[in-house]
Amino acid sequence: MSTSPPLFGFSSGRYHDVMPIQHTPRSSRHSPRFPNRIREYRLKAGLSQRKLAEILGRGRNAVSSWERGLTLPSVPRLLRMAKVLDTLGEALYQDFYVTLPKEHEGATSSKT
Repeated sequence: MSTSPPLFGFSSGRYHDVMPIQHTPRSSRHSPRFPNRIREYRLKAGLSQRKLAEILGRGRNAVSSWERGLTLPSVPRLLRMAKVLDTLGEALYQDFYVTLPKEHEGATSSKT
């Protein structure tokens, strides 16, 4: 009796090896509004989205939304997340202190 490979990658219980965590970048249908490195630091810390969310008092979906750059965490939550991930808030969001280009500054000053 020969053993066949599992259908669709699901194990039939015959395989006892633990698969390593996949660290490949995920593609998204949406371009991120708020590019960040939360996922990178979360994986370095060995935390799942669910565990990080539990520590921060939010749901897993909130962490997922932050990682994909669709929404931003509140500033107190961002600072707490940075502390949990053993980094700074500035490291999580590269554009943390970005200033507006000169063309935008002229447009805002002409309105005042």
